[in-house]
Amino acid sequence: MRFAAIALILSLAPFARAGDAKLVQWKSFNPGLKSAGASGKYVFVDIYADWCGYCKQLDETTFKADRVITELDKNFVSIKLDADGKDPIAWKGEKMAERDLASLWGVDGLPTLIFLSPKGEVIGSFSSYADPKLMMQLLTYISSGARERKVSFDDFIKRPG
Repeated sequence: MRFAAIALILSLAPFARAGDAKLVQWKSFNPGLKSAGASGKYVFVDIYADWCGYCKQLDETTFKADRVITELDKNFVSIKLDADGKDPIAWKGEKMAERDLASLWGVDGLPTLIFLSPKGEVIGSFSSYADPKLMMQLLTYISSGARERKVSFDDFIKRPG
């Protein structure tokens, strides 16, 4: 009997894990910028720290939501940047540590989400936890071109549909 129960669990395992295969495809900073430039996609930078509870909640909830993953994959190159990180990166021709870029960008709270144009220019930021619904609003605000059309974020989220 015990063997039959284990066999049943193992036979169902592929179905239970089917949704786990879809994950945000994170890139490191400089390769991510290069990829965005080549593809014409926006850049989404998640600035986090290992000690940040809301950063962990983003990873465990928001970045596991299917709609968020799909939108990031379709319209963005996704990058994680450690606000305390010492790994070397290059920004606008200058070499620095990850934490130095976070400081240069004025990050003073975590998590901070930075949006870059395909050319690597900062076009927006959001400093707080974003649940999947709010994250979708932020991402589609950028990817839809509403920002470029000078639509305010508040007007964008009030639109029908």
